[in-house]
Amino acid sequence: MLLLILAATLSTSWAKVEAVVGIPTDENQNLAMAVPDTMSSEILISREQYLISYNKNHRAPNWVAWKLEKNQLGSSGRSNKFRQDPDLENYLSQNDSGFHAVTETEYDDSCFDRGHQIPSGDRSDKKTNNEMTFVMSNMIPQTPYLNQVIWEHLEQYTRDLVLKEGKKAYVIAGPIYDVDFGAIGPNRDIPVPSKDFKVIYVLDANQSPSDIDVNNPTIAVIMPNTLSDGSIPVPYTSGCKGVTDLGSDVDDWKQYQTSLSDIESKSGLTFH
Repeated sequence: MLLLILAATLSTSWAKVEAVVGIPTDENQNLAMAVPDTMSSEILISREQYLISYNKNHRAPNWVAWKLEKNQLGSSGRSNKFRQDPDLENYLSQNDSGFHAVTETEYDDSCFDRGHQIPSGDRSDKKTNNEMTFVMSNMIPQTPYLNQVIWEHLEQYTRDLVLKEGKKAYVIAGPIYDVDFGAIGPNRDIPVPSKDFKVIYVLDANQSPSDIDVNNPTIAVIMPNTLSDGSIPVPYTSGCKGVTDLGSDVDDWKQYQTSLSDIESKSGLTFH
């Protein structure tokens, strides 16, 4: 059973954190920097595989952080076992009866994919680790074009850095809501992000977060949550468009590179 640490026991620097579900955050090895500051609702879901800042009002993560090393990439395969996060649901049902963790069917027929933040492919060393990427607390509504094309291409590029170039990566990703894209779910209570951000700190395999400085390679992107033609999908309409061609330009993600300060400005997060 996972540990549950209530907000009353948290340090004052985490005053906005409602609770920590899982292992203590000081034992979590997935975040390169300090926990980002946010003005949003925040429940930290702390697991061996990742660290999630969950927003119970958006019913989606504020951000997800994870470390990627060569030993985390293997041949477990993709489980595809999308499911409600049992530990988050247990916490909400015991402490906040007005909220529930998202179930695996709440994105059905919405025009949006269940878009992983930490991808399945980044936890392929063991079946159990892969399955933990399929909890719905790790998902945001993404268009098929974002999820299966440009986002996927950057995911593969990051894994290639680790497998082919001997690197280690610390990644943090999450949604941006600077334009109203509507909401999905049976109760229309899962807002659709207008964009998705990702920050990747690239290190040599033998380095640690303490080695991160201004000279370290850092990739920062903000990608639009739109269709391939740039149009905004309208949830639950006959105009939903899937992806039939994944495209041959695996570097298409590079056009969305930006600065860390731009991500902070649009996401409302402060990185340390």
